Amino acid sequence: MKSQFQYLHRALQIAWACSRNLLEIARDRVTGRRGLAGPKRLRLLLEELGGSFLKFGQILSLQIDTLPREYCDALLNLLDRVPPFSREQVRQVFEEERGTAPERLFREFNYTPLASASIGQVHRAALPDATVVAIKVQRPGVRETFHRDAVLMNLFIRIIFLLKIRGLYFMRDPVREFNEWIQDELDYRREAAYAEVLRRNARKTPTEVVPRIHWDLTTGRVLTMDFLEGFSVLEYLRIRDEGDEGRLAEMEQLGFQPEKFLSNVINNFLSDAFRFGVFHADLHPANLLILKDNVVGYVDFGIVGHLTAEARRKQIQLSMAYASGRTEEIFAAFLGVSTFTEKVDLAGFRQELERRSRQWYREPAVGGVPHLTRSLTVAMLDLLTLCRKYGLLVDREMIKYIRSLMLVDGLVSRLAPGLDLAPQIRRVCEEFVAEEAQAKIFSRGAALTFLADLSGWLLAGPGRMLHAMEVMERRQLRLRTRST
Repeated sequence: MKSQFQYLHRALQIAWACSRNLLEIARDRVTGRRGLAGPKRLRLLLEELGGSFLKFGQILSLQIDTLPREYCDALLNLLDRVPPFSREQVRQVFEEERGTAPERLFREFNYTPLASASIGQVHRAALPDATVVAIKVQRPGVRETFHRDAVLMNLFIRIIFLLKIRGLYFMRDPVREFNEWIQDELDYRREAAYAEVLRRNARKTPTEVVPRIHWDLTTGRVLTMDFLEGFSVLEYLRIRDEGDEGRLAEMEQLGFQPEKFLSNVINNFLSDAFRFGVFHADLHPANLLILKDNVVGYVDFGIVGHLTAEARRKQIQLSMAYASGRTEEIFAAFLGVSTFTEKVDLAGFRQELERRSRQWYREPAVGGVPHLTRSLTVAMLDLLTLCRKYGLLVDREMIKYIRSLMLVDGLVSRLAPGLDLAPQIRRVCEEFVAEEAQAKIFSRGAALTFLADLSGWLLAGPGRMLHAMEVMERRQLRLRTRST
């Protein structure tokens, strides 16, 4: 009976919030009053409903191929503003998960959270050997709340299809993705496993730090990892905007240089995606830490992207085509990461791509290298808008990759507006192609695989392939020089 009442109460809460907003929209139209814009209204509604709807909003922001751009932009700025839960509730979670209070497990435990969100909050503590750790504690009752909201969302989707409200059919995929998310990500051991994979992949990358997981102190509702000493990008932006000279001086002592830091973010992201096929897909300012000498620290591994070997090859082709500034190569590469609907119009797609792409690059190219006049975000959103218009569907993992690139582009616009992403993307792609070619040429039985890949790289432009071979030749020259 109590459970049924909770479902009814939550359903009425959602219905009231939605109805109130619809009435306000109707009032504004009747009176001619200029009210809140649709994207901002949706963001505020999701923030009001809180909890699972904030996570659902983040998933909706990934629908950049089906949802208008202004809505995706608004949802990227969702604020998870939830008061911290009490000291007693923190102790309760530890008692239920570990059978004891945190004071018995740690040398020190600070009950005042460093950060608080709808799913959990982060505390600072010290192990018996004085190692400083960050502990994420899940909010009591959050699993029940999320599962209850998921049931109501699924009911909403059924009503949409029953009433044939075709304008909302696109909601089915994000709701399905949300259902998959709550099955996995509300178990902190899953997030810890993702962090372990990213940490292992980053071992040979000096510009990337992923905290070590302490598995003996990690459960489904408690996640313990090394504490990274540094400033989050979000904290830096606030310090800069407030003109806090003292804190800015602290950051100067770390050797912080915005362009160098962003260059490392880009290199780390592309390296993880291309070399390992696993990448951090939630590169928000709060999840990136500025460490000494512009090393990038990463936290919050709830959203991770995966690319198969074939998807990586196609994504590299697309990235190289975009960086080359050649429309035909962009067209061919984007077809490689898309599937076609019954209403596909490739001729229309090609023609409008040709027209729009002229606005992306400065003419003429300097030394054969194109320079962007529009941001990467504008170019990617143009491409996804064309896909929606002309009947192409982009793979969801590709959407995560593109969205992550757009988040990086957003960081560029706020930290180093003059930084051009295209040359860096081109350089990383060419170096990766050269490394792959070199590895396959000298590996046993890989000649046929290399020839198959070679045809794919050539689709990205002979000039790009020749440049990659030059990179490989320089690498071999350096190796010979070292050996002598």
